[in-house]
Amino acid sequence: MVAAVRFSQHASEVELKLEFSPADMARLVSHQALTPNLAPPEERVLVSTYFDTPNCALHEAGFYLRVREVGGRFLQTIKTAKSRIDPLERFEWERELPSRQPDLDAAKGTALEPLLTAEIRAALQPVFETRIRRRTHRLGSGDVEIEAAFDRGDISTRDQMCPICELELELKRGQKRDLFRVARAVANDIPLRLEIKTKAERGFELYAKRRLEPEKAIPVHIPPATPAGEAFRLIALSCLRQIVANEPAVCAGQAEALHQMRIGVRRLRAAIAIFADFVDGEASRKVKTELRWIMRQLGPARELDVFAADVLASLRSGPEIPGATTLARDFEERRKAAYTTAVEAILSHRFRTAILDIAEWIETGAHLREVAVPVAEHASTKLAKLRKRIKRKGADLRHLSVAKQHRLRIAAKRLRYATEFFAGTFSGAAAEKLRNEALKALKDLQDSLGGLNDLATHRALIADHAGSSAGSAPSHLVAEERAEALLEKAEQAFARFAAVKPFWKT
Repeated sequence: MVAAVRFSQHASEVELKLEFSPADMARLVSHQALTPNLAPPEERVLVSTYFDTPNCALHEAGFYLRVREVGGRFLQTIKTAKSRIDPLERFEWERELPSRQPDLDAAKGTALEPLLTAEIRAALQPVFETRIRRRTHRLGSGDVEIEAAFDRGDISTRDQMCPICELELELKRGQKRDLFRVARAVANDIPLRLEIKTKAERGFELYAKRRLEPEKAIPVHIPPATPAGEAFRLIALSCLRQIVANEPAVCAGQAEALHQMRIGVRRLRAAIAIFADFVDGEASRKVKTELRWIMRQLGPARELDVFAADVLASLRSGPEIPGATTLARDFEERRKAAYTTAVEAILSHRFRTAILDIAEWIETGAHLREVAVPVAEHASTKLAKLRKRIKRKGADLRHLSVAKQHRLRIAAKRLRYATEFFAGTFSGAAAEKLRNEALKALKDLQDSLGGLNDLATHRALIADHAGSSAGSAPSHLVAEERAEALLEKAEQAFARFAAVKPFWKT
């Protein structure tokens, strides 16, 4: 018999998750910034079972159903993020239960209720479990109260397991900047890595055997009346998630993850430029400096990935060329060295600090000027300017210099990202049709100009390796015959783009 029932209809929790090394646990719990001063520390063992259908219908819809056992008592939690891109704020509904079996009737009145059809109810089963030893410190002064939870344990499915070692800072009273103040005080002394995935997300990745899969950009839905400042926050968070989510796979040497991390950085830089009217201040300039630094650390590895795919792969499959084996071996060594540089940068104090600074910069909104402009109004103006710039620059792209072709490619990329950012701002079948046509043309234009840029990079790499001019390199390696075909594709893509009416005017 349950002594009491606690049912939160719609609680919101704000927390910051930070991963740390098990070797730093002792230093962490004794750190001055995390010393409990509101109550003695508590230790508990938490055993949580997550329920879903075999095809993870709840997870796909953005929900988690969990039953947690603590000291012989059971608490059911239905949890959902405000959105997958928001690392701080989540919504949850809780109820105490008599056993570890979920009570689906308790989902009445929650956001999960409409999803619980008879079919889904019958298919629910345990999919993974977390076993966590949690030490809790309660911190605070004045109007600020923060709960610091040190979690050590693991996530396990029937056939896999992964360790958990993280610090959760949950805001009980105060402002989001108070969480970052504490996090920064600790991160200055102990390596902490921002974790943007919940234990539940990681559990479902383990269940689906997708732990180190690269993560692409998650679509952002921004209604037209959303204030421009809030729209920027949501867009920037989606970019930050793409950067952080790909860190483990990049460190494991995955080329696609490195590519996706770079896309996340470029998307964030594009968002800052698109919202430049509102994003201001020294903190913003520092963020842009750090983003440029990250791109420089990742750039050589990406260039050599493309070179390996475009040039070295053809060497292995084509006719034998004198010196080709040596060239392939030398470039593979350079590629390994470039990945070492990239991974060292990701594991560095500077990178960890930059990510934490960017997260605070986005979440606290201190960089934003006070504006009440609806995002639809701002987006229409920016989209029109970018479209006009591309039409002007691309009218005679065949005769543009390499530098001007590169600037046209950057403009096309920025408009493509902006089009994706504001996909939900201008809805309707007509807008969707025009948007998809514009996106396809912009992607083809960007890819063609990117191919031309890759050829120039390949020529420079081969010339540097040979210690000679690019003109002396074998044409089989630099694929000069591709240049004309790429130019024709770029011209065709530009013509298609110029013919598409603006989707934001429908």
